[in-house]
Amino acid sequence: MSEAPMTRPPNDGRPAAIAAFFRKHPGALAILSFVLLMTIWELAGRGGNPLLTSHPSAVFDALVVQLSSGILARSFVQSLQPLLIGYGLAVLFGIPIGLLLGRSWLAEKSLGFYFVGLDATPLVAFLPVFILWFGLHLMVKVVIVFLFSITPIVINTWIGVKGVPNTLVEVGKSFVGSEAFITRKIVLPYALPSIVAGLRLGIGRAIIAMAVAELFTALSGLGGLLLKRSEDYDTAGMFVPAFVFMAMGIVANYFLVAIERRIAPWHKATTAGNE
Repeated sequence: MSEAPMTRPPNDGRPAAIAAFFRKHPGALAILSFVLLMTIWELAGRGGNPLLTSHPSAVFDALVVQLSSGILARSFVQSLQPLLIGYGLAVLFGIPIGLLLGRSWLAEKSLGFYFVGLDATPLVAFLPVFILWFGLHLMVKVVIVFLFSITPIVINTWIGVKGVPNTLVEVGKSFVGSEAFITRKIVLPYALPSIVAGLRLGIGRAIIAMAVAELFTALSGLGGLLLKRSEDYDTAGMFVPAFVFMAMGIVANYFLVAIERRIAPWHKATTAGNE
């Protein structure tokens, strides 16, 4: 007697439809993840000691207080100035230096190891020396942000330029293209994804450097606000500037990604991560 063939349960297509929805609306997945995390934190944090832990509703109340008093806005503006100046200088110098290291063997052999070493140097240990040299105000913060953020920009630009296929460069030379023409028309477009990756790494390190500098100087900015709230054992208030730091990093990252998609739209379409 033959056995009846096994039948699979009908597939209603719901998992595929859900996946298709989130692919079409990736922001919805981020919102769902955030809501789920905040819900878990709210439920887990309500029973804790407010001096040691907090929860989202308490952090929101602290946010409202800091916004209404104006202290959060003032601290944000104070932090933004050294961040923009220091990071802007890192971009201004970092990309040309990376191009030089990638295109010139002489510069690569004589200067490249300095940036590799600087990237591995624990610069936080030198903050007291920087404070002695540059004081406690804007200049020391700019210097710290600059030093923290320039190395990933230089190194990623350098790697991107070194990754340009030699055949493309030879084609440019065969048409009697100058070094400036080859760099502008061949090297830069090919290395652009790596350059943007360096900019994204650099902005994260710049925000960390700004926070560290303000924690050491403790005079102004979001880092100073975070330190003052921690000294007062105001755990909920301490989370507010910490979340502002996080939001700055997320916004800056999406801004750089948007720039890359606008000036190099072919990159997303020709790589494995194009979904």
